[in-house]
Amino acid sequence: MEHGKSQRKRWLAGLPPQTKHRIRLALRGLARGRGDIKGLMGPLTGFNRLRVGGLRIIFRQPSAKEILLEYANTRDVIYELYREILTSKVSRH
Repeated sequence: MEHGKSQRKRWLAGLPPQTKHRIRLALRGLARGRGDIKGLMGPLTGFNRLRVGGLRIIFRQPSAKEILLEYANTRDVIYELYREILTSKVSRH
């Protein structure tokens, strides 16, 4: 789930049906505070991850009623790639 709603929709549309179903269920659970959720540390402090099988979804929760989905990818690339994205955002400001 890269930046922007349309990119998230394209990413989800490209997944196999069973994976899409698992992600949708996991996101519904996340909205109720359930799921395999872990707070991230180091440069990713303030972000959380939701594990859905081999996928990781990075999100922030600025308030009790708001969840911002930031990025998603497979476990083997998610953390390093998202760290690079955050670093490039910070250096541009």
